[in-house]
Amino acid sequence: MKNNKVSFITLGCSKNTVEAESVIGLFLKEGFEITDNLSKTDIIVIHTCSFIQDAQAESHYQIQQAGILKQQNKNLKIFVTGCLAQMLQDKMQKDYPFIDGYVGTGNFDKIVKLIKKNKFFADTGCAGGVNTFKTRVLSTNLPSTYIKIAEGCNHRCSYCIIPNLRGNFVSRTIRSITDEAKALADSGIQELNVIAQDTTSYGIDIYGKLSLAKLLKELSKIKQFKWIRLLYAYPSTITKELLETITQTENICNYIDIPIQHISKNVLKNMKRPANTKQIIQNIKKDFPEIILRTSLITGFPNETENDFKELLSFIKQNYFEHVGIFGYSDQKLAKSYKLKNKISQQIIEKRVQLIANAQFKNVIKNNKAKIGKSFEVLPETISENKIYCRAFFQAPEIDNNIIINKNKNIKLGKFTKIVIKDYKDYDLIAK
Repeated sequence: MKNNKVSFITLGCSKNTVEAESVIGLFLKEGFEITDNLSKTDIIVIHTCSFIQDAQAESHYQIQQAGILKQQNKNLKIFVTGCLAQMLQDKMQKDYPFIDGYVGTGNFDKIVKLIKKNKFFADTGCAGGVNTFKTRVLSTNLPSTYIKIAEGCNHRCSYCIIPNLRGNFVSRTIRSITDEAKALADSGIQELNVIAQDTTSYGIDIYGKLSLAKLLKELSKIKQFKWIRLLYAYPSTITKELLETITQTENICNYIDIPIQHISKNVLKNMKRPANTKQIIQNIKKDFPEIILRTSLITGFPNETENDFKELLSFIKQNYFEHVGIFGYSDQKLAKSYKLKNKISQQIIEKRVQLIANAQFKNVIKNNKAKIGKSFEVLPETISENKIYCRAFFQAPEIDNNIIINKNKNIKLGKFTKIVIKDYKDYDLIAK
């Protein structure tokens, strides 16, 4: 099968992207050709996500679209990997009889050998992820990428099915991470985004203590990295040592993504999240005001009262967060919250999402106005309609707003440059 062409459809978060990049390397090593042309490929691998309902819907849609392609090309092989296969397990073949195979999260790196052996179904009882990245092939030419430092999660948030899909928390060693990071730096990477299901628990399982600060210090020694950014931090495992490391190290961005989900103790209790989340955020902003915070929220959680929501809305209005992702609660049959009573109607959920969005938009305008006249170093990433879209240290890739510059022959994509903020338009900043 060495002449076969393989196409990858990677869904979900950056952690899935990193996994897919590693498995693409395995295909290339075995003589396969990778192509983006779905109409001329021999094999489609769909690496799925199932964290929320929208992600599941997108995974189902992409599988169905691949099925339509197979009707036009009977020789096309379709394989489904990752979280949806892990969740549905034996139902995968029943729901999609046209697929040629599936593997769960714990067997994704075995798919190449399975295809070569014409054995296409692997055990989905083993959850996990791809934690060896020696074969990784970057999917972008930009000097920005992600590095995954751990897999799985030991927290049991009542709305979340990640432990079902990815298993318990497993850290990589500092050596393996820094080896990969050095290879990424040698390939031209200048922005390293540190990710895991739970980054701030890093090292507790293999070193017996929270070791993220130590890891970041080691990564910061790789001087090719202009920006090192921390995503997916869990509130209760953010230490003073970690915050000091971030603020005192030149090439670590003063930026943390901390998904708090809610602020009301009543809702946090039902979510099985840290009850002191509000105090944690207030302390960070009091003691380390230079750190930019991003968060994500869930409103409409079962039993969320009007007072619970007002407390959350009031907290958002205090402008602790530069960036906020807002989600309405959606049921997951495998999650413990599915059995909770007093579900909130979809109409109320949508109203609450909009109220938070309106409040955060006012924060964004205030924050954008405060940046006018200030100079920042930015990374130009894309061009569209004679506009160049860039990011500064306070903007994570893919999820945050942009800085927009008129097209200029002196500005090259992927090359850091200094700009001055002149104005703003809604969420985005306008620069010169």
